[in-house]
Amino acid sequence: MSTTTIHYYEEQQCSVQWRSFLGAFSAEFASKGEEKDLRAFMHQLGRTMSKGYDVTDGSSLQALEACMNRVWSAMNWGWVELVEEADALVVAHHAAPLKVAFGPDALNWSPALLEGVYAQWFEGLGMDKSLRLTQRDGAYEEGQLFVFDLKKQLDEPSYFTRR
Repeated sequence: MSTTTIHYYEEQQCSVQWRSFLGAFSAEFASKGEEKDLRAFMHQLGRTMSKGYDVTDGSSLQALEACMNRVWSAMNWGWVELVEEADALVVAHHAAPLKVAFGPDALNWSPALLEGVYAQWFEGLGMDKSLRLTQRDGAYEEGQLFVFDLKKQLDEPSYFTRR
């Protein structure tokens, strides 16, 4: 796809009536804390947001992907692909409106919103507690693709065993 085509589609992703507000919100929000804190807040916001949507068909990976995509399609928030790899389930979210809504500078923290949504949906389906959903570093395809891995989390040593 050409850069012009990508830019056109990006411009369709966020309602004009919200862009000024969301741009100002993003600038103020980003000035209030460290990236890890901004991500934690967005992650929790995503968890809360997810509760308003019915994603309950985990009978197969294809059924789950279709269920998630019905939600994203209704919101005009792109689509997801779920791909099994040897050590993880890969969640690839395409065409989310985060770059246009919050600006390119927010791409370090705004995808945590999607991370929270997916984490809550997986937990709602009874995900094993040893699994954790984490974003792979960076945004891909000019901020139009966010990739997350759902995989077993290696236990960190507790405070008392670290030295």
